[in-house]
Amino acid sequence: MRNFLLYLILSVSLFLIVSCNKEKLKSPTASFIYVGHPTVNVTSTSAQGTSDHKITETWVYVNGQYIGAFPLGGVVPIVATGNTDIALYGGIKNNGIAATRVPYAMYAGYEFSQNFEPGKTYTINPVYNYISGAQFHLLENFEGSGVLFSSVGDSAFSLTTDPSKVYEGLKSLQMGMSDAKPIAAMKTSGHIYTFPQSSTTIYMELNYKCNQPIAVTMLAGDTEERSIITLNKTDGWNKIYIQLSESVYTQPTYSYYDLIIKATKEVANPEIYIDNIKLISF
Repeated sequence: MRNFLLYLILSVSLFLIVSCNKEKLKSPTASFIYVGHPTVNVTSTSAQGTSDHKITETWVYVNGQYIGAFPLGGVVPIVATGNTDIALYGGIKNNGIAATRVPYAMYAGYEFSQNFEPGKTYTINPVYNYISGAQFHLLENFEGSGVLFSSVGDSAFSLTTDPSKVYEGLKSLQMGMSDAKPIAAMKTSGHIYTFPQSSTTIYMELNYKCNQPIAVTMLAGDTEERSIITLNKTDGWNKIYIQLSESVYTQPTYSYYDLIIKATKEVANPEIYIDNIKLISF
């Protein structure tokens, strides 16, 4: 009988110990945030250009701790309760490459505090601003009477007001090519003098639509043309964030640069449209 009682006591004690440990090992109940439709706020179109963006994911920090990058339209688990500090950063495909996704360096984070309750989902529509101190070296939406680009050689471009060919506003730029003039090229009118002379982050934002490749290059100091990226044909309008830092700060460096966009006729009826060009550094 004593052995039975001893066995019973040991069994109950072991059950209680295991039960307590199981409770300790359970993960805290998560809350969730659903990141809906991000927007970009600009101080004005004349100062910062279009508010158009192509944010594809959200980089998430909880109480200063990075927890991951999540595609738009998904839910983000938050293992925290009570008042919690959240910072969201708009993610992009750097140079349009899916394998090089990064938080866009020119957008400031969207920060807020939330009193999280376990099991609840909170919908967040972040509003991103350009970072304080960002320098806008070039803004061209092709809506004004003048254009900040000029033709190279005997190539030509024009402004179209055809709604089916305009991305935003009333006008977009159309690059023209023919068998007689198979090359289209344009470069900034007047040098871009104001890039910082020490290494920094420089981006070009661009909306484009094309049925054949387009090349983007940088003319350094009137002497050296540096290749940046080739844009492939699109099914419709696309937006891309192109990092220019390497092209600008490759040795030797120059006090001024020009941006060039060009194409050589590869299809029977080339269609190349450009809108909303920005050059930004920080």
